[in-house]
Amino acid sequence: MDRSKLAVVDRFASQVEADLAKSALESAGIDAMIQADRAGGMRDHLAWSGLGFKVLVREEDATEAHNVLQPPPQGELVFVQAFRTQAEADAANSALLSAGVVATIEEAVAGVPQSLISNDIGFRLLARKEDVDKVRYVLRQLPEAPTQETA
Repeated sequence: MDRSKLAVVDRFASQVEADLAKSALESAGIDAMIQADRAGGMRDHLAWSGLGFKVLVREEDATEAHNVLQPPPQGELVFVQAFRTQAEADAANSALLSAGVVATIEEAVAGVPQSLISNDIGFRLLARKEDVDKVRYVLRQLPEAPTQETA
C-alpha cells in the first residue's frame, strides 16, 4: 500500500476478525492493512487494552470499504440462489465479493420445518434487491455447478 492518506474503516477485538475483514476488502479490489500494537506479536493483550485491531484503507476507498464490511440490513435482502453445499455457496460469494457485490449466505433450514426441506437445497444466497441483476450476471459466469435457481 502506498503512503497516501489512510482511514480507519473498522476496529476488531481479534487478529482473526481483522484478517477476515482485510481479506473481504482485498477480494473486492481494495488494498487494506491492519494496525495493532502487539509488541511484535508477543503481547496480544496490548491490542485488546488499546484500540484493538484497526483495518485501514486509502482515504479515497473508505466509503466503498465501509459498504463491503457493513452488510445490508436483513430486511433489504432477497433470495437469489440456492446451493447444496457450503463450499458451493462460499465459491459463489467469493466471486461476488471479487465483483464488488456484498451477499449473505444462510442455511436454508433456518426456521423451516424438516418436512418442507428439499435435500437439494442446503444454503441460500441473499443479496440486496438493487444488486440482484449483477449477482445473477456474476453467477452465470461461474463454471457449471448443480444449483437451484429461483425468481
